[in-house]
Amino acid sequence: MGAMDLRWNRLELAGWAVLGLLLLATLVGALRLDRSKLPLTGDEATYAMQAASLAWDFDLAYTRQDYDRFVTHWGVPPEGLILQNRPGNDRLVYGKPPLYALVIAPFVRVAPVRGPVVANALLLAAAALLAARSLRNRIGPAAPLWVAVFVFASVAFAYVFWGDADLFLFAAVAAGFALVYAGDRPFKRLDAPPPQIYEGEDTETRGRSLARWLGAGALLGVAVAYRPVYLVLLLPAFLAARESPPDRRRRAVTGLVLGAGLLLLASMGTQWLAGGDATGYGGQRQGIYAREAYPEVDFPAAQWSQRVAREGNASWLQAAALKPQLNPRLAGWNAVYTLVGRNVGVLPYFLPMLLGFLAYRGDRGRWAIPLAAGAALVAFLLLRPFNFYGGGALGNRYFLPVYAALWFLAARPARPVWALIAALLAAPFLWPLWAHPTAYPFGENGEYRYVSKVAQRWLPYETTQSAVPGREVSVGSGLWVKIQSHNVWPSGKSGGLRIAGGSQGELLVGSPQPLGDLHLEFDERAPSRLMVGDREFRPLLLRPNGHVLFEIPLGSERAIHPLSWGPYDYHLYELDFHLPGAPATPIGFHVLPPRDLIQRH
Repeated sequence: MGAMDLRWNRLELAGWAVLGLLLLATLVGALRLDRSKLPLTGDEATYAMQAASLAWDFDLAYTRQDYDRFVTHWGVPPEGLILQNRPGNDRLVYGKPPLYALVIAPFVRVAPVRGPVVANALLLAAAALLAARSLRNRIGPAAPLWVAVFVFASVAFAYVFWGDADLFLFAAVAAGFALVYAGDRPFKRLDAPPPQIYEGEDTETRGRSLARWLGAGALLGVAVAYRPVYLVLLLPAFLAARESPPDRRRRAVTGLVLGAGLLLLASMGTQWLAGGDATGYGGQRQGIYAREAYPEVDFPAAQWSQRVAREGNASWLQAAALKPQLNPRLAGWNAVYTLVGRNVGVLPYFLPMLLGFLAYRGDRGRWAIPLAAGAALVAFLLLRPFNFYGGGALGNRYFLPVYAALWFLAARPARPVWALIAALLAAPFLWPLWAHPTAYPFGENGEYRYVSKVAQRWLPYETTQSAVPGREVSVGSGLWVKIQSHNVWPSGKSGGLRIAGGSQGELLVGSPQPLGDLHLEFDERAPSRLMVGDREFRPLLLRPNGHVLFEIPLGSERAIHPLSWGPYDYHLYELDFHLPGAPATPIGFHVLPPRDLIQRH
């Protein structure tokens, strides 16, 4: 096959320097960030308390001591705490698998607030360096620059600064596939085909090969332990093991399967022995928020089962919890939003994934990576159709581990210019995140800070998703409204709303029946002019109490599909309006259909 030139050239040195500096800057940002000054979001409180319980008490049980310790460290009660127990067992444990807590517990013991973020930065660095070293075998000197773009020209790097397990899953999958393809033999010329003999495994000792596959299986098993949907990511790894040299094939397959199996058994067994359900998502499970009562603080843990029976079990393993939704309209809109949604689209926020397809080669099971990624996405669309992105604060958090797997489609010599082009194309969507990577994800207007003006102008708002920014309100007469502007808020009266005088209002209006027009009734402080888009309207009716009624033609629907509370279709319309010349004071208004949409029998 000829001699291999394994020396580093200037291009590769520059790529390693860029990747190293970006990872170092991320670590410095993690060391400097004081998360106690930012509100906790999602499951951060649960993971922080779980790790602290391991670090100080060496167990996974929730106690009053855990609660008091959290308040001492963070200065606030644990918002969004998720607990569980098994029926007949009064011992409360944290309703999450224990693996992430085990990894970050040493860091939490040293620095309870900054520790998880620093651990995330180190996990990201380890995974990125492993991935770059593995990809170098195939795509050549451009590998470190490509990995730098994979990480930092997407929202992936910003997950470092949040205490959820998403970065942990992402790093585990990236490192797992790096080990799977670490045996690829390097080759040099841009026009040379990859070697077809041995694939480089002949350079490994048998013990080292078995250890590599055990590690790969365990790392990919981490993602499966948290979300079983990611089991499909083991398929391309299994096919790669099957394509090992004949004398190593059995050892590779056995190591992969054994590594994943042992990791899952360890995670499930630890959770079970602690007193919870083996999955972390079953048993008697509920979330607790600051306005609610906390066990062992406001009521004894022995009453947990009564609370769950009274308020409902949040277990994912209930028969109705993950019931697939097969509505074609819902699936069609969700497919669009998965790709190009304003808040959660994978193309604007994970654009460098296309690089893998540019250098694609289907050998060693790589052809199955897109199939596994597609299967995982379809599963989330069917099982979580109204929250397919995990309700995260940075793009689609459920896509993050899948994104790491797609890096390893690249298996041919690649040019660095493509990575630079991908970064330039991603820049209009990522600029707010690049400018303020550690900022709290929600702005004062309630919208995600990372959503750029380009995304707001050109990408569709996700009408199917219940957790995207916007407050849902039932305004009566069969109408449902989602408020998309911080200038509009509920008034407290039945179905009433308020708008700040002179500001822009943005509403998404839903109706169980098609609407040709809509009525907006404003109180006596409103002027007699209304602008909807570029059109000006005058009052249809002046009421004796000073209220003014406008009739607004709606045109075609923005979308038609079910909403989260029922299987029937809702007709959705967008409405952008403002009141020219209105006084700088709150103005009350009602959204009314031209007739009652609810037929009473």
